[in-house]
Amino acid sequence: MRLIWIYLNLIFWTFLFGFSSFIVISISRRKNFFKFFGLIWGKTLSLILNVKLTVKGKNNLSSHGNYIFSANHASLIDIPLLLIATNRYTVFIAKKELSKIPIFKSILDKAGFIFVDRQNNKNAIESMNNFTREIKKIPRSIGVFPEGTRTEDGKLKEFKKGASVLSINTKIPIVPVAISGSFKWAKKRLFDFSRSEIIIEFGKPINPENFTYSDRDDLTNLIKNSIDKMMRA
Repeated sequence: MRLIWIYLNLIFWTFLFGFSSFIVISISRRKNFFKFFGLIWGKTLSLILNVKLTVKGKNNLSSHGNYIFSANHASLIDIPLLLIATNRYTVFIAKKELSKIPIFKSILDKAGFIFVDRQNNKNAIESMNNFTREIKKIPRSIGVFPEGTRTEDGKLKEFKKGASVLSINTKIPIVPVAISGSFKWAKKRLFDFSRSEIIIEFGKPINPENFTYSDRDDLTNLIKNSIDKMMRA
């Protein structure tokens, strides 16, 4: 019952606000209007799904400028909550499978998201290179889940190096982000609609100027260790 309720709300509100953003961006030709609809989407879902969001570490971020937000991933609510927490024009790197949904692909394309084929390394690199060129024209922050998929046991999975490489190539500072409470929220009992607290904590931005492509493994490990230290039980 609870899972059906979650999926129904995700589908309905995602389509409603996503389609609205598609129309507005198409008319205005300003992709950054996605921030407005992303915030409303996140706040609506957190209210309906009875989630209290607590944000920590915002003092580590500049009120202006863009970042690559590298976060752990535990549930479907992570993306909408991150949009609230970052409170800026933030897009995400999405798996290519999502682009097979025609309307969804059009909405995300219009908002400035990027689709990456994780099964084809050559295509993935090409997509990232195109995206790197595009964000120089239209700056934005980027949300990345370096684990690739949601955790199955609440523990951090192995981190992929894509976020580190993107930061090094674009020179955009990368911020470790720890999401705590999301896994517990996802695993609540079938009829448990009680309120849940989810904490999003931002670490200190890491300057990519201090790293080269050959240092991508070191940067990836630094991000993972930073997130691990911020995670709460």
